[in-house]
Amino acid sequence: MISCGIETDDKEQIFYLWTNSDLPNDVKTINAKYWESGHWSKEYEIYIHLKPSEKWWTDFKKINNLNSSKANFSAEINSKLKSDFKSILTIPKWFKPTVNSTVYQKENSEYYWNEKTHDLFIHEIQL
Repeated sequence: MISCGIETDDKEQIFYLWTNSDLPNDVKTINAKYWESGHWSKEYEIYIHLKPSEKWWTDFKKINNLNSSKANFSAEINSKLKSDFKSILTIPKWFKPTVNSTVYQKENSEYYWNEKTHDLFIHEIQL
């Protein structure tokens, strides 16, 4: 049997697809877009805008080893926010992290945290 994979913008379903766990009470999903291959290796790409609690974000950074990957907006980061950037999914119009965000990078993925508003924009890709 061949699976065609998944592509969805159902923000209620995407957190579970991405993490294999239910959305915690201290996190709100604002928007999301997700693609997953039908391959056993679970290749995926996600754009998600969350409003997490400070505690959830602190735990997430620790679990994902993001503390040492802090950066500012750079030419490379800005190029990844342009509509012609090469990826599986087209960057959604709502994916607009502000330049006031702190950027954390891990391989080809970026995490944009705005400390004042607690907006978290995530672009994760695993191919």
